[in-house]
This record gives sequence, structure tokens and C-alpha cells, in this order.
Amino acid sequence: MDVSGGHVAFFGFPGFGHIRPTLPVVRELLSRGHDVTYVVAERFAGVVAETGARVVPYPSAFPESMPDVHTADDLAAVLAHYLDEAYAPLATAWPEFADRPVDLVVEDVLSTDVGGLVARRAGCGVVRLFAGFGGNDEVPLNGSETELEGPPLDPAHPALAACGERVTALLGKLGLDAPPDFPPGGGEVVANLVFVPRAFQFRPECFGDDFVFVGPTGDDGAAADSWAAPGADVPVVLVSLGTSSNSNPGFFTACGQAFAGTGWRVVMTTAGHVGDDVAAAMPDNVELHSWLDHRAVLPHTDVVVCQAGTGSLMDAFGHGVPVVAVPQRPEARVTARQVERLGLGRALLDDVTGDDVRDAVLAVAADAAVAAEVARMRAAIKASGGAKRAADVLERAVRATHGERA
Repeated sequence: MDVSGGHVAFFGFPGFGHIRPTLPVVRELLSRGHDVTYVVAERFAGVVAETGARVVPYPSAFPESMPDVHTADDLAAVLAHYLDEAYAPLATAWPEFADRPVDLVVEDVLSTDVGGLVARRAGCGVVRLFAGFGGNDEVPLNGSETELEGPPLDPAHPALAACGERVTALLGKLGLDAPPDFPPGGGEVVANLVFVPRAFQFRPECFGDDFVFVGPTGDDGAAADSWAAPGADVPVVLVSLGTSSNSNPGFFTACGQAFAGTGWRVVMTTAGHVGDDVAAAMPDNVELHSWLDHRAVLPHTDVVVCQAGTGSLMDAFGHGVPVVAVPQRPEARVTARQVERLGLGRALLDDVTGDDVRDAVLAVAADAAVAAEVARMRAAIKASGGAKRAADVLERAVRATHGERA
């Protein structure tokens, strides 16, 4: 059955690490003749529009960096942010698809409510996306709960009650305050796409064929010509804490000073969180960039120092580069431990100094066993299929919808 020309609706979660791996998949679907509509928070509308997809932006109040959780009040506030965001696209997306039925809904696992409603009305299936580790009834999204101890949840907390009232009011405005009379058969999750290779997944034996580990989808297009590599005999360490955990100028200062006189070129990307005073105090072998296309640097990099975000790790391993993981948030500690458990580098978890980072980088760079494991992970990433395999899964789901409708 010909599935070209199917209409696929994406629902993204407002974090660049969640949006980024979907973009090559969208481009692949468009190249195969499909119509793609992408519902996304307004601040990401521009980067999604570059794919050529039809963009439906919506206002989002979800914070760019989530506050730390120390008390029950903190936990309730964080959960309220997620619950509000789960329905934030509804007022925009619900009428948008009323006269433009879709053949498939593709949703981030953290953005499931509105996509599910649209799929049920259209009578089509849902494919869920996992930007990091896959999760199911046996394995939580973060892979393991052991690092995420915190205050107990109070379901009756006033912040959550107020959130529930807001959602109820929003549903009521659209006539959805009672269970809607949707056509049967729509809204079921028909597949799950995970943007890490199975070799990196926690407890992979717990996932069946409905989970497809396509790995990182890659970045199409050439790397920006924005960085000049040093000589071949100069080792390079790339230091980045990503975009949401980067407000730690002391970390960059300590790392830069620790590498003084080592002969290493230290390339730091700071997302604008480091001032001119810090830059002026850096040794001559340290480069500070507010933003830099890592694709230009990674082919010349010997070690990556990062916050253990999935995107950064996949970029490093995809280029055959080992990692020193310095998690900045509790949930990243679990991922950092996985890096070390699989022999792909080191994890520095507590009160990290610049000297700690330097010593770990030197040790990882000289470790033949780490190099061998990274080479194996790089091969696993290449074999996972990336954007093309993801598009194959989505086309099968569109084909199933067409068959049911026929």
C-alpha cells in the first residue's frame, strides 16, 4: 500500500534536547512525500520551521531550566509545570486538526495528553519518542530511581489542585469537560522510538519489539566553518555543560586553570554564562565560545567533558570520543553512572574540582580499554539506523492507519 502523502502530526516537548533529534526525522518524512505538521512551543518555532514542516506554535510557560527540588512544595511546583505543559498546546492544536485529519500522531513521551486527544478524534495511532532512555512498566525513564530520592509527593497539594482546575477549565472551553465521544480504535500507542542505541539502554532485555532503538538521528547539513583545529600533535578537550545547566562560571574557571601548562587545547562552550572577567583570567591554551558548532570540533577532539545529557553523549560516542561526565542535575547522575558502568569514560559526581576534571581527562585519554568500548558504542550507533529507520517505523504506522480506514 502506498503511504506517500500521509499526514503526520508531531507534538514536541519544549527542550532543545527533545526537539533536536526529531528534526532529521521530519526532513526524512518530507523527502518521502509526507505532510508534516509540528506543534511546538513558540520559542522553538524557528528551528522547526527550517525543516520545511508546517509549524503550529503555541505559548508555553514551561521554564527553560527546572528549579532544584528540596521540599514537598518544590516537588509540587515542578509537577504542576509538567501538567500545565501537557495541556498547553490544546487550545491551539484542537481546532487546528479539526478539519485536517491526521494519519499518525508522533509525540514526545513527556507531551502525551494533547497528542492522544487528537489521535483519538482522528482514529489513528500514536508513536512515542524517547529523547533519552526508553521507559516502560519495568524500567523508569531515568533508567534507575536510586539517584532520585527526594521529598514525598502530596497529591492533594494546593499547587496541583490549582493546576487541575486550570486543565478542567481549558477542557471545558473546548467542550471536552466530559469524556468525548471519540471514534474507537484511535490513540493507541503503536510503537516507541528511542534516540539511543540499545547498547546504551538500561536493562534492554525489558523492552520488546514495540520499542525501536534508532539511536541518534544525526545532524544533516555541513558543520559551520567556525573553528580552526590546532596541529595534529595537540590534544583537544571539549568542555560543555549544554544549554540548560550552563550557569556555572566557577566550573569553567577551575577547568581552564587546571589545564594550564598541560599542552592541551581546551575548547569551552558556555552558552553565554561566562563573563569577560572570567575569559580574561583563562590561560592561553583555553578557548571560550558562547556558542560553537560542536560538529566542527568533535572530529579533532580527544575527550569530551559534559553534563551527561543524552545529546552530548551521543555526539561524543558517535565521533568515537570518550567522556568525562560531570552531571549538574540529579537525573543526570544516573546517566553518568551508565557511562562509567559501560566503560565509556569516567563519572565525577561529588564536589568536583578543576584538578579532578584534568586528571580524569588525562586518564581517560590514555585508557586503551575505554577507547575499545567507545569504538564498540560508535559501531552500535551507526548500526541503529537513525532518522531513516525512524521514518520507516512511522511509515508502517501510517500504513496501518490507512489499512484500518480502508
